[in-house]
Amino acid sequence: MGKGLHKLGEYIFSRPWRFIALWVVVLGIAGGVGASLSRPMSEAITIPGTQAQTTLDRLRQLFPDAGAGTGRVVFEVAEGSSIEQHKTIVESTLKDIENVDGVKRVISPFEYRDAISKDGRIAYAQVQLEHQAGQIDDTTLSRVQQAVGTAQKDGLRAHIAGDLINNAPGEILGIGEVIGVLIALMVLIVTLGSLVAAGLPIIVAIAAVAVSMGVLLAAGHWLEISSTSPVMAVMLGLAVGIDYSLFIVSKYRSLRLGGIPAQAAIGRATGTAGNAVVFAATTVVIALAALSVVGIPFMTIMGLAGAGTVAMAAVVAVTLLPALLGLAGDTIFSKKTRRQLAQAGAHKGAHISQPGSAHRPSRIFGERWARFVVAHPWRVIIGSIVVVAAIAWPVAQIQLGIPTDQYAAPTSSQRQAYDAITRGFGEGYNAPLAVVVENLPKVDDAAKNAVRQKLRPQFDARVAAERQATEKAFAAKLAAATTPAEMLTLQQEVQQAQAQAPHKLAQAEQQFEQTVERYAKLYYLNQTGERLAAHNKSITKVVPAMVNDDTSAGVLQVIPKGSPTSQSTKDLIAWLRSGDATAATQQHGTRLAVTGSTAIEVDINQKLAQALPVYLVVVVGLSLVILMVAFRSILVPLKATLGFLLSVGAMFGAIVMAFQWGWFGITDAPAPIVSFIPIIGIGILFGLAMDYEFFLVSNMHEAYAHSKTPDAKQAVHHGFVAGAKVVTAATIIMVAVFAGFVSNHNVTIQAIGFGLAVGILVDAFIVRMALVPAVMAVLGKHAWWLPRWLDNVLPHVSIEGEEE
Repeated sequence: MGKGLHKLGEYIFSRPWRFIALWVVVLGIAGGVGASLSRPMSEAITIPGTQAQTTLDRLRQLFPDAGAGTGRVVFEVAEGSSIEQHKTIVESTLKDIENVDGVKRVISPFEYRDAISKDGRIAYAQVQLEHQAGQIDDTTLSRVQQAVGTAQKDGLRAHIAGDLINNAPGEILGIGEVIGVLIALMVLIVTLGSLVAAGLPIIVAIAAVAVSMGVLLAAGHWLEISSTSPVMAVMLGLAVGIDYSLFIVSKYRSLRLGGIPAQAAIGRATGTAGNAVVFAATTVVIALAALSVVGIPFMTIMGLAGAGTVAMAAVVAVTLLPALLGLAGDTIFSKKTRRQLAQAGAHKGAHISQPGSAHRPSRIFGERWARFVVAHPWRVIIGSIVVVAAIAWPVAQIQLGIPTDQYAAPTSSQRQAYDAITRGFGEGYNAPLAVVVENLPKVDDAAKNAVRQKLRPQFDARVAAERQATEKAFAAKLAAATTPAEMLTLQQEVQQAQAQAPHKLAQAEQQFEQTVERYAKLYYLNQTGERLAAHNKSITKVVPAMVNDDTSAGVLQVIPKGSPTSQSTKDLIAWLRSGDATAATQQHGTRLAVTGSTAIEVDINQKLAQALPVYLVVVVGLSLVILMVAFRSILVPLKATLGFLLSVGAMFGAIVMAFQWGWFGITDAPAPIVSFIPIIGIGILFGLAMDYEFFLVSNMHEAYAHSKTPDAKQAVHHGFVAGAKVVTAATIIMVAVFAGFVSNHNVTIQAIGFGLAVGILVDAFIVRMALVPAVMAVLGKHAWWLPRWLDNVLPHVSIEGEEE
């Protein structure tokens, strides 16, 4: 492949405008198609096949109007006041919300009295939306928030929660991300010594990201893409796009300064550094595409989006960059260097020296560090492991979960709503479960008689109370009558009332029977709920929510005593799904299934926890095979893989400290780590870590293999010095880009950006530039040992390509 890239680089370099125009056309097409086909992305996290998701799908089959998004508006007043005193404002606010497009219905706390706390200070209204969670229009959410804002007066506080909260990542490129790119530009200027040269990798990265985003937005027309995917793709595209271009530009500059003509230099740079870029990008693409093995759709799409962006960055780097270099010519050098290049042109093969290049601080430090590592490898190995262990130790206490209102920022609306509900009703009201009950007994006379017997005392009492009230009113009128005319009128009213009494009683009986019929439909569902509550102490309350037309299926709302993340709630979900709960219903053939946001979150956590070991095995196995093929060695892959695991530990340890414990002031709402971050982090970090492994170790291997008298320790020294400068610059660039995403208001993006920044920092500076050369020095020539039979089996691939 190196020879092909060599020829391609020379061809593109000699015809720059053709390929620049080609990429402009590609950008235009991608942008146009993406803009025309794009549709709103989803913030919902769903995993088909889990019990909760299957039950939710079944719920939507049984009750087509159910299963859409729901939210809460929580009202609260200070002590000494009551919600009743603010009834006018509350009802006006709820009416405004109900008039918002996208809102289907609002259930006022004055309709459902159980939605008002016992002390009368806290109440909540249920807001039923037209669309499913994660697919609710931003305009709907914004108008609901505006309506709620008008209620904040006269001591009344209102908070929103549930699906009324917009959890999308926000802008893809914010101020933090822009600062990260500017830092990368400054590092490029220092590394390459020219603003023109520094600008080329930025252009390449932006072009790769722009094309990838157009394709991704267009794909969203047919696929459900999470709102996190494009942010992840941009993060990766900027980081690898800049780094891949840096490798090629650095190689091209060094060849030009070595006296190689421009066209030949770009050919060799593309054939060597470009070949390494393609190989490195392939490992990242494979690692991210391997996310599909976990069988979780949103992660598969996220992985493929990232893989596609990395692949695009590599393609742009080896096709657009040579054209840009051909257009820029020697302007990528300083004026003084350009004069030297012009003079050297008359003397073919003349080497251009850079003033002070041999004595630059970076090279001096690299030389000294390489000598120290080779001379004292065990000190470096022990020191590196101790430093990484100091960062990684919190990983033992990692807690995984899906973000809930319980862990939102204390000042956020959803957290205040959560706390108010907890104070007024109990934590379990923040974690309602929906239990779908099927194969209920049909309504029969027994059910109607039972309901009739239960409601009859209330009905009789109401009728008696109305009769007594009527009699009392006539008695009062009789006492007030003073004239014969008044007495006669009253007597006529009494006679009329007595004549109408049987008819009114019959009407009341008819209404009573209608009530019986209505409640009888819920009788067996309610009976099921009462029996479940009687058998499990973790249940606070069970409310029969709805039944279908033939009353064979219904939905119970089960309020647990614990919070959404408590173990008691998880145990309750497991119990409701067990045979014990079915037996507790005392109804033969009845089936129970649990869903709702809390159950969905529990299932997602379990599924992702099960997928993590599988993916880790896939990635580690992939690492061993790829490195074995690349370096024809057994010990080098083992060393690299163990080093990668150290970097993973450091990444997760840092994430735990920052986002679970709340250190460093990044978040004001410490919470369990989002369940899919470990899998995503492992995939990305693996691919990027292998970039540095390939670049450094391939230099060591080249120095060892091409030496007339191979000296393993000397090869480690030469290989390290040759690659240290570019790897250092690439690391700082990548860390700056990833760290820029910490400013995103979405905690998932923050955690991924921060974790990758720390992971890359540790992997490059501690694992690859300290631990790896130290281990290689200890192993000596044994590092390159490979059994002959395995050497014959493995394909032969050159990472560095051909230098022709």
